Amino acid sequence: MRIVGKIINKITQGPYWVMYDNECQFCCRIMRVIHRLDTFNKIQWIDKNWDGRFPDEGRKNIAHTIVVFNPIDNKLYYKTSALFKILMCIPFGFLISWILKIPLLSNLFDYLYDKVASNRKCATNEN
Repeated sequence: MRIVGKIINKITQGPYWVMYDNECQFCCRIMRVIHRLDTFNKIQWIDKNWDGRFPDEGRKNIAHTIVVFNPIDNKLYYKTSALFKILMCIPFGFLISWILKIPLLSNLFDYLYDKVASNRKCATNEN
């Protein structure tokens, strides 16, 4: 069984740092679910108020989207590209993440992501 775990660990990506809006209940729920699925601890979850090292561009965009940072190559990912990276950290996440990379569908998923993000934003501003 250990060999299977090692193989699965090798085919997952990461490590990534994921900055999220810790004041948004929806974001926190999603983070908890993904955290439970991240059995190899490839994702380090960082709330938007974290004062450690993180690219300024990523901090500026956290109000609109989740931000995934690859500390190895200093790259930032947003929207469905970020979701793709997160899913690739989860065992067997590749089984569903590939759909986010289909050219025309990726544009649709970015649009849907923006809709969900804007509705989430409205809900948190009303409180």
